[in-house]
Order: sequence, then structure tokens, then C-alpha cells
Amino acid sequence: MEKVPALLSLCMETVIKEIIYGDHFLHNIFELPLDLIDCLLMRLPPLALQKLQEDMPSGQCRGDESINAFSRDGRKRKRYGDFNTVWRTLFYSRWPEGVAQIQSMEQLTMRPIKGSETDYNDDWQQLYWEAHLQNCLDEAAEIALLPSFDGCIGEITIPDILMKSIGYEVEMGYKSSEVSKLSYHCRNFGRYARKLRLQNVLCVAETCELLRDSRLQSVVLRRIKSKEHVNGACRLLNLNSHTLLSLEFVHCRLSSHAINAIFNSLYTEGIQTHGIQYLSIKASSILENNAVTIPSGVLSFLLSGRYTFYAFNAIIAS
Repeated sequence: MEKVPALLSLCMETVIKEIIYGDHFLHNIFELPLDLIDCLLMRLPPLALQKLQEDMPSGQCRGDESINAFSRDGRKRKRYGDFNTVWRTLFYSRWPEGVAQIQSMEQLTMRPIKGSETDYNDDWQQLYWEAHLQNCLDEAAEIALLPSFDGCIGEITIPDILMKSIGYEVEMGYKSSEVSKLSYHCRNFGRYARKLRLQNVLCVAETCELLRDSRLQSVVLRRIKSKEHVNGACRLLNLNSHTLLSLEFVHCRLSSHAINAIFNSLYTEGIQTHGIQYLSIKASSILENNAVTIPSGVLSFLLSGRYTFYAFNAIIAS
């Protein structure tokens, strides 16, 4: 005989759907008894947890902060539990391999990057949405690379498997056409991005606009070759020049003019030094009129940085 769901489970499912797909009764959720709030937190999918945390009344807990409330027996207890612990559980349930997939460059090179938030970061909400956004960008790049693609990057539809991983069933959503677009994920989760890797097809002005709220510390650029991609990369790097610490080029083919433009974009206006601490150019080629000289932009970059580790595996060809 099929097991009948408990009344509590049915109620929880109804509340979760209301959080994800509705906007009218969120304030009522905060009036639930504390025990039910704690139980609900452990069942919320990522998108519901995000909405609940964002809409929490002023003065209540944020992130892993909490305020104390007195229970009936007079003992203090944490109100609404520990959000950061829930985010950590959600992260490992989706990516069992842990944070290895988003390791910072200082871990890969065994050299510490000073000032980086990522090396000892325990903000699991930030780590979760950063990894999710990277998954979305990777999927979008695969679609944008298809010869048949002729549209806006932001209009690309996120695959159902990624939508379900954050708790959103497309067929149930009233705003599925909006929530399923890459633009929604960049707009809502871009502010959590600290490290991203971007294929050339995403290095365009539109992507820079989509990621305008990001504060990138580490960027990996792949297969940058055309003028459009160079311009997009320059704009993205310049927008994040005040936070960028690590930069890597992989399988790129750049002219001396392009490489000069890219390195010049790393300077913050009015400041003659940059903040890059790790620079890597792998399996790439730089086209230079004089193959025995280093492009002026690269030379200036090398002379104006501090605490920088360089790893070059590039061919300078005429």
C-alpha cells in the first residue's frame, strides 16, 4: 500500500511552492512558530531559501547571523536557525566534490593571493550562487557557439536540469519565460560571482552588462581571437579592475594591438599600478611585428604590478 504523505509534509510543500512561485504571503511565513521555521529551512530548495532570506523583515537574521528569541520555557534560542549551514548543505548536495571545482588560482599555484576573499571563504550562499552562475554561463556558451544561434545572450534558456537543481519547475512557474533566461540568473546572482571562466562567445558587451553587479577577483578567458571578443574582454576587465587579482588566458590568439588593449584595461582610472597578483597565458599565441620583442602593453604591465606571479606558455610570432 502506498504511503500517505504526512500532513506536515503536505503543508511544507505548499509553503515552499508559495515562496518560489508566489509573492503575496511571504510575510505570513515569518509568523510561523519557531519549530516550524527551523523545519522549513532544512527543506527549502535554493531559490526558495534565497527569496525567504531576501524578504526577511528588517532586524531578523541575515546569512549566518541570528537574533535570539525566548521560547515558552524561557530559554534563549536562535531564531530561524543558521542560514549559512543550510547553504553549505545545499552546496554539497549539488556538488559532492566540494569547492575543488572553484579553487582559486593561489591554490593551484601554491602561491597565496593577498586580499582574496575566496581562499578562506565560508560564505556558502556566495559560493553556491557563484558555482550555479558558472554552470549557467557554461551552458549558455554551448548554445551560443552553435552556428544556428542568432539572438541575444541574455535570452538563452537555462536547461531544465539546472532550473530543477535550484527548485524551480518551469511548467509550474507563472513567470517561467523570465526566470528561465540567462539574464535572470545574471541579474539576481551575478553579485555573488568572484571567479568566472568565460568562453570567447561570452566576451561581448551584452555579457558585461549582464554581469555589471559582479565583483570579480579571478577571470579565465578562453579562445579570445576576434576584435569583438577583445573589446568585450577589455570592458569586462576594466569594470572589475578595482577587484581583479587573478587573470588567465587559455588558447587565445591575439595581436600585439589586442594584447596591449587588454593589459591597458586593467588599470583603474587615475592609478598607474594594477592589482593583478597572478597572470597566466597558456597555450596561446601573440602576433607581433617583431617576434623578438615583448608587446609594450605587456612590458608596462610587468613593470607596474606588485606581488605578481607570472606563468607564460605563449608563442610570440611575426
